[in-house]
Amino acid sequence: MADNHTPLRTLIVDDEPLAIERMQILCADQQGLTLVGTAADGAAALRMIESLSPDLVLLDIAMPELDGMAVAKSLSRHDGGRAPAIIFVTAFDSFAIEAFDLAAVDYLLKPVSADRLGRAVERVVQRRRVAEPASPPSTHVEEFWVPHRSELVRIAAIDIDRIDAARDYMRLHVGNRSYLLHQPIGALEA
Repeated sequence: MADNHTPLRTLIVDDEPLAIERMQILCADQQGLTLVGTAADGAAALRMIESLSPDLVLLDIAMPELDGMAVAKSLSRHDGGRAPAIIFVTAFDSFAIEAFDLAAVDYLLKPVSADRLGRAVERVVQRRRVAEPASPPSTHVEEFWVPHRSELVRIAAIDIDRIDAARDYMRLHVGNRSYLLHQPIGALEA
């Protein structure tokens, strides 16, 4: 387990060798990360997580057989020990809500910039500093992640002034800004 001075032991999981290589290069430039391994599929990732006990997993979603979502679900059900923090690294923006339902710390879209990775790692560090008491998960939507330019923006539900809905789109009004969210019917229902 990492503290303020101990680097986060990090595992990269992606089925594409070039994507793993790129993430290794980005991780090497990040202070506070120590790479402990890589895995090319979900089953290997679960075995490595079990044996290496990483603090952080940089996890691709689209992989053959056991995808990143299945890995995250498996980790969320894992009893005993502390599950690693998960940052999804993917080319698909359509899984963000499901990712955050699985307690992902962040959701990065490929190609990942060093700056964006740094902000995501800082989130992991901040969450580790704040030892929150265990509380039952809320049954209410507390935040929305909406595509905005080339990244996803977090909007706290409490900050939303108004929501306009038409079919499977929602326009979230926050102050003098608004964000368009395409959401399949039933996806927000738990």
